[in-house]
Amino acid sequence: MQKALFDNDFTDIYVSRGPQGQPVFCYRTGMTVYEEMFDKHRLVAAGWNNAGTPLDVLEGMPCRLDCDRFTQPWVFDAEVNGECVAYDWEYVGFEKYEETVPANGAKLLHGVVTLQNGMCPLTAQVHTVLSGSAVFTRYVTLKNESEQPMKLNRIVIMGGGMELFHDWTDYVNGEQDKEKLYSLGYMENAHGCAEGLFRWHDMISGGMAVEGRFVNDRYRYPMFMVRCNPLGHLWFAQMAWSGGYEFRFDLDADIAPNGISEGGDRAAAKLSFQMALTGPAPQYVLLPGETFTSPEVYIGRVQGDLDDAVNMMHRHTRRCVFTYDEPKENVATVGAGIGPERAMTREAIFHTIDTAAAVGAESCIVDAGWYCEAGKEGAEWWRRVGDWTADPGKHGDSFAAIRERCHENGLKFGLWMECERMGTESAVAKAHPEWYQTRRLRGTDTTVIDMTNPDAAAWVERQVERVIEEYRIDLFRLDYNVDYTQYNCYNERGGCRESSYLRYYQALYAMFARLRKKYPRVIFENCAGGGGRCDLGMVKHFTHTWVSDYQIPPRSLAVTNGISMALPPERIDRLVSGMNGHLRGSLDFTVRSTLFGKPTTNTYNPLGSEMNEAELAFVKREFDLYKNFIRPYLTDGYIYHHTPELYEAHPKGRCILERAGVDGTKGIVGIFNLADVRPGDETVVVYPRGLDEGKTYEVTFDNSQTAATVSGFALVNEGLRVRLPASLTSELIVYRAAL
Repeated sequence: MQKALFDNDFTDIYVSRGPQGQPVFCYRTGMTVYEEMFDKHRLVAAGWNNAGTPLDVLEGMPCRLDCDRFTQPWVFDAEVNGECVAYDWEYVGFEKYEETVPANGAKLLHGVVTLQNGMCPLTAQVHTVLSGSAVFTRYVTLKNESEQPMKLNRIVIMGGGMELFHDWTDYVNGEQDKEKLYSLGYMENAHGCAEGLFRWHDMISGGMAVEGRFVNDRYRYPMFMVRCNPLGHLWFAQMAWSGGYEFRFDLDADIAPNGISEGGDRAAAKLSFQMALTGPAPQYVLLPGETFTSPEVYIGRVQGDLDDAVNMMHRHTRRCVFTYDEPKENVATVGAGIGPERAMTREAIFHTIDTAAAVGAESCIVDAGWYCEAGKEGAEWWRRVGDWTADPGKHGDSFAAIRERCHENGLKFGLWMECERMGTESAVAKAHPEWYQTRRLRGTDTTVIDMTNPDAAAWVERQVERVIEEYRIDLFRLDYNVDYTQYNCYNERGGCRESSYLRYYQALYAMFARLRKKYPRVIFENCAGGGGRCDLGMVKHFTHTWVSDYQIPPRSLAVTNGISMALPPERIDRLVSGMNGHLRGSLDFTVRSTLFGKPTTNTYNPLGSEMNEAELAFVKREFDLYKNFIRPYLTDGYIYHHTPELYEAHPKGRCILERAGVDGTKGIVGIFNLADVRPGDETVVVYPRGLDEGKTYEVTFDNSQTAATVSGFALVNEGLRVRLPASLTSELIVYRAAL
């Protein structure tokens, strides 16, 4: 880790004039510099560097991007009433101001460029927020200044030229290697139960796109990385959005037939990108005087490796995305719960609570089906969602006995809701069928409540408030078991059928923002059939999130490996002893996998059978390590992915993950054998990354509970030799700086 990247909280927005007098906006955050300029009635990208210095610091030696070399150099765009509005803007002005995040004291610098369009009466404001990391936040507002509705479609929040790589043939093996110039990394598998499977791909000279949600599926996390292989810099970005998106990249590395490009270069590779919202047209109908605010994107660039980018993104999101004022202990509680996979009798719930307490859990949720009759949870929980009243046969005391059992054992008490749906057999659906979303595809059904309907949305919010207050819960779990094909819905607005995507999530995000502020001490846990909505647009309003429903090794660990590149690990729920996770692998593999997220546990034996005390003692030992050793540094610590590319459905080889404190005094390294580890491959040498070469460490091998004193210099340069004899086994190394 390059400390210069992380020990610099410098922010500045410097506005100057270009050669033709055009405004130039220089955004500096840490050591990362990004510039834009207003040129030929367009706001265009002007370039990046990682040296901390404005691009044209020497006026006589210009080095900004030549925007005319790019076909689409503009940094934002929208299709309005069928026309592209990337052109014909007038510059109105710029302002900047400082902000302080009350929850963490972070100092932010906010810049706003205001433009007026000449083709249609539309005002745009381009917002940029700097936090001192290598990442900045970008969003756009569009205001309809006319007296007629405006139809918005294909909204590009961020884009433009990324780089003009001169004489690139000098850096690779000629034109035959033009597709080795850049690599594009993203979550390759878009299906449920395969979230987070990350892979690098060669970027072809031509167009490439990464899409999710509406276009093809809903589970691909909306993030990307682009690495310049010869020069070592790396762009990385996320979109805080739970609907349809597209990340499009255009690389032109072709050599002109005469050997000279249009700019006079022998060889110049042009790379540009767009981060766009996608969905059925129109995505949004702006009524007269109405303003549309886009979702946020977070984008940065480092001169470093994947984990430099990952930890920079985590630093930025911890400072200016997760900004609710909440008790620190709520973020990292060890969870537990019981769901409709078993009979949800009071005896079974008490058994779950007692087991959770025995292994050191700190909260327990009664999951889907608590509103159903005893024995019918598994068959009816999804048909009855919407009737949020405790079944009197099971919980006639309004959960008093269960809540008290939790509290007596030191556990917080939680309940599950899927508040955006009305099941087909629910009383509320029969009373208010008009609250369902309107489908474009006739003859198909949906169980999703139209959150753009004010009456329906107000009812949903009241139900959440009532459950929190009436049942006196400490933890609220949201679920959303909706197939992506149900997203294609609309509302009549401005004389046309407006897609309900954007307004739906505007309403949903706003509701949870209000609820978080109203109940600041309640833990809000997000889930969506696993990882259907674990993007930052959704998760920013929650304490933590489920990222997958797949818990079976070795893929379960690959999910953790990939999603922890996008979300800070303390926000990622991972499970042991549930959802068939015990079918493969050793107990140590499954338990230790959770230490690189936020651990959650289930039961370990059926009701009426004996507990295996040795099994529970091991789980408790690992959870105690999480609570007492990892948790003190996890909300600002680093994570390192020693083996980042795990993308197969059943990953093979080895996964190595590391969590470390920012001061280099402590950390853990998990070494996990995945599938197909053969004789001769049992041994690996691990080089810890989160320590200080000048310190001396006590290194503990968790399997044998033996320790050795080793210098940081030796750990970094010689590493630690670890032997694991079989697939789906693990070792955990704990290192502490000696006093």
